[in-house]
Amino acid sequence: MKKSLLMSASLVTLLAACTTTTYEFVVPASESGKLCVTQCAGIREQCRGNEMQRAQSDKAFCERNAESGYRACLATAASNKTDPGKCHRPSCYASENTYRCESEYQQCFVNCGGQVIPHTTK
Repeated sequence: MKKSLLMSASLVTLLAACTTTTYEFVVPASESGKLCVTQCAGIREQCRGNEMQRAQSDKAFCERNAESGYRACLATAASNKTDPGKCHRPSCYASENTYRCESEYQQCFVNCGGQVIPHTTK
């Protein structure tokens, strides 16, 4: 009984996590509001660019460390006469985290007089 209750609770938790939120942006009516929103968009693009550069930098750093570690492993294997096949290069991945950029853009959009309307679907 406890096991099935726990499984049911886990399933409900998983299903609750499977929601998608999209946003509708209602542009402000005033010309100054529209200009303000344009400036927000420029700031968002700069933020996204910074995130892309950060991710590329993180990946390059990881790749340098992976190569250095791999070469050190090969050198150690050669000097100890052990199997160099145990040495490997780890895969390096990095992705942009633009959540902050989008969140700040939405706040800026609202501060300019626009509306951000969330729509959640399951």
